[in-house]
Amino acid sequence: MFGQRPPNKSKAKEIKVSDGFTTEQPLLVQLLVKRGVIKSDDLNVVRETMARSTGSVEEILTNANIVTEDDIARAYSEELGMPLAELSGPLSADKELAELIGETVCRENNFVPISRQGNTIKVAIANPIDLRAFERIQLSAGLIPKPVIATFSMISDALGEVFGTRDIVKEIASEEKAQAPDQSKEKNEDESVEEIVNLDKPVPKGRDSQVIRLVNHILFSAVESKASDIHIEPFEKAVKVRFRIDGDMSEISPPPKAMYVPMVSRLKILAKMDIAEKRIPQDGAISLKIGDKRIDLRVSTVPTVFGEKMVMRILSKGVIPTDLTKLGLSAQQAEDFKAAAESPHGLLLVTGPTGSGKSTTLYSVLNLLNKPDVNVMTIEDPVEYKFEGMNQVHVKSQVGLTFASALRAFLRQDPDIIMVGEVRDQETAQICLRAALTGHMVLSTLHTNDALAAVNRLVDMGAEKFLLASALRVVEAQRLVRRLCGKCKEKYSIDIETARKWHINPDIDYYRPIGCEECRGSGYSGRVGLFEVVTIGPKLRDMISQGKPLNEMRSTARKEKNMLLLDAGLQKVQEGLTSLEEVLNTCVAEAEEDEVKDTKEAFMDTALEETLVTDTV
Repeated sequence: MFGQRPPNKSKAKEIKVSDGFTTEQPLLVQLLVKRGVIKSDDLNVVRETMARSTGSVEEILTNANIVTEDDIARAYSEELGMPLAELSGPLSADKELAELIGETVCRENNFVPISRQGNTIKVAIANPIDLRAFERIQLSAGLIPKPVIATFSMISDALGEVFGTRDIVKEIASEEKAQAPDQSKEKNEDESVEEIVNLDKPVPKGRDSQVIRLVNHILFSAVESKASDIHIEPFEKAVKVRFRIDGDMSEISPPPKAMYVPMVSRLKILAKMDIAEKRIPQDGAISLKIGDKRIDLRVSTVPTVFGEKMVMRILSKGVIPTDLTKLGLSAQQAEDFKAAAESPHGLLLVTGPTGSGKSTTLYSVLNLLNKPDVNVMTIEDPVEYKFEGMNQVHVKSQVGLTFASALRAFLRQDPDIIMVGEVRDQETAQICLRAALTGHMVLSTLHTNDALAAVNRLVDMGAEKFLLASALRVVEAQRLVRRLCGKCKEKYSIDIETARKWHINPDIDYYRPIGCEECRGSGYSGRVGLFEVVTIGPKLRDMISQGKPLNEMRSTARKEKNMLLLDAGLQKVQEGLTSLEEVLNTCVAEAEEDEVKDTKEAFMDTALEETLVTDTV
């Protein structure tokens, strides 16, 4: 049917080779010896190569450079009497026929259909002694195969043209699924699935329904109020529930004291914490769903004299933008920050007090850097947001997994970018510096009053000044100030003396808080970030290595057009986003406290005067 049939296995053993003895070698080896492609003196080498290698005979011989693919194709063609394809050019595959037969059949049997004539199909095949391949062709296409001998490479290239590049991993995965679908299903069911609390779902009636409804109400109210934290605090005769909104604490209607214990127990169960343990602090996490919004809560308990106090930090991935200007950075600051973060190596520091949004800023930068060709590793305490493509590690001090020990391990993990949650001690600082100087980009946070104060803090931790000067790329400081309520903020004109004192324009309109129902009488709604991004250029680098005073470095940074925190705050004031009082409360250095106090009093007197005049009119 297929032309001259290949000799069977028993006959293959009787083919004589040139030196006059019968060999037990595979048929292909015998054919190549017969044609003189493999010398009889090389048979021992061939035998040893085949003994220590895996794969088909053709693959073993070509991979070991004993013969070429062309030698194999010619040997099959001449011995079996089958036509040989033009070895110097590519095969012209019939895409329609190939898709009819299917990619799996074509690839598994190393053939490609070329054309159809009546009830026959012309196929280029690499291994014509595999009769099962011809059977599969006939079954798949319903046509009688007419073979043409070609090389494996030619067939692979032709199949690539028809079906695209072969994805071996995908093929193996599909085979695994096909062979053991029940096992895969069982495995998926056994895997731990994160439980998400759906606050939109009705609470079933039962003994605990009141507690569940109370907990759901508190969580829902906090999210609706845009709170950043929920505090549940036990006292001798009462329980307080307070939300932190825009940086200020706000108390809501408290639950009865009798419901405190079941309420905390319910939250501890949701956070996968030990409800029986009340003597030591615990940490956990809860995932919520409200509509299409996914919200994570970081839960912490600490024992007090009247019971466990619980604080839940509300985290939402939606607040992490990929555009740095949406955080509050100016266009120039965002450009400088991004350029430093994209450096091949160096140290980038974010500073500010607790709750100023340092983690959000770092995650925004990491989102920009997180690409398939980059290895990003983070060590955090705790991991607040989980991201695809980043290798995130949670600190576990009780088992010895600290920032320093994790950093040492990271350096053996071929990282490109390392994010350290916080530089807390000398050892961590030293490892961060070494990593930054040995080809890694290191991002971390510090608790300092402004950006350049981070230099002194690291030096106090034992960092060498010249190493710090070489490693630092940019230092950023940030604060959060309350944003004026858009519904009730009031326009006014600033007095000349205050404008001159703070170097702001007296000829534009300014705004101050009034208070309404929308902002709960505070005059503010939401918060806006103030940022100080200091790029470490040649002058600052020299000053750091020479140990120059902080005030001199600040002066140089300002001369180099770096916007400092107070400058950023005053810009937000002139843009009408916040009030001068709020900025002065937040951004001015301790050394200027007396001056600030006088300015604030003058500011308040001016505001009061204008209010009285307005009321009189």
